Amino acid sequence: MWDSVIVGVTNAVESLRLAVMDVPGLQTVAAAPYLFRPFLMLMFLGVVAGLVGVIINLRCLEFNAEAMVHSVFPGIVAGAVYGGLDMIIPGAAICAVFIVIALTAVGRRNTKVSESGTAVVLTSFFSAGIVLSLYKGDRSGQLEALMFGRLLEVTPDRFVESIVVCLVALTIITLSWKEQIFTAFDRDGARAAGISGFTVDLMVNAAIAAVVVSSASAVGVLLVIGYLVVPGATARLLVERVSLMVPVAIAVGVIGGYAGMIIMTLDTPHPVSPQASVALSVIALFFLSLPIRWIRSRFAGNNVPVDPDETTTPVRIPAGGAV
Repeated sequence: MWDSVIVGVTNAVESLRLAVMDVPGLQTVAAAPYLFRPFLMLMFLGVVAGLVGVIINLRCLEFNAEAMVHSVFPGIVAGAVYGGLDMIIPGAAICAVFIVIALTAVGRRNTKVSESGTAVVLTSFFSAGIVLSLYKGDRSGQLEALMFGRLLEVTPDRFVESIVVCLVALTIITLSWKEQIFTAFDRDGARAAGISGFTVDLMVNAAIAAVVVSSASAVGVLLVIGYLVVPGATARLLVERVSLMVPVAIAVGVIGGYAGMIIMTLDTPHPVSPQASVALSVIALFFLSLPIRWIRSRFAGNNVPVDPDETTTPVRIPAGGAV
């Protein structure tokens, strides 16, 4: 059954590649299957990470995202060591279940205890991954690949697995979207309204974990933090309404992925890391948004009209600091 799904998706992707080969702007990424699969994966990742990144920014969960990125490492190592490269995503997914539970549990404490607990989870899991990789022998080259990914080595199996996990993240964050926004602006009010803080925290941590797992073998566990944090932060700089932050964050993720793929294929004196070019492209969009933010603040002022159709209040978001 699963093999049939992979064959079907692979054929569909190849048909799509052939159909867009002559579309301006897509000739480069559609030139070969080994380029087109990573490109499509980055497009999916840009959409999902942009959506999740908005919630991360509004709820100030950047440290949770960082912890998840590092903590999932032992699952990636175990999958690669005991099952081969095609078991990276399943191994990371199994490990992510325990991390989600751990981060959700420590997040129920007060701020200082929560941050300390998150740091303990990060250090413990990441150290376990390092120990496991060294226990199986000197794998320094493979260790680097697991940390920073191999974007151009995305096989059809891993492509399908990544898309499925991306869809899981998208489903989780969509189903809990209103509760996430309510909690971001007024956690006490959300609790008073009958919203379970534990459930909301569990779902957002699960969505973050799904994004990390889906990109583990391609972008790498260390560089995916850029996809999780930067799009939401960029949207926060450019717009002040949640309804506008989402499309802006998605656009940053998608454009950053596309620009990274184009930069990667340029004829340069030295090879360019595909993963690094994608990560830096996303970060570059953040820095390009800084002067735009300054101009808006300088000439437009801070008197932003309130949209009566907004479902959350307050609708204006400070440029910095916590909501």
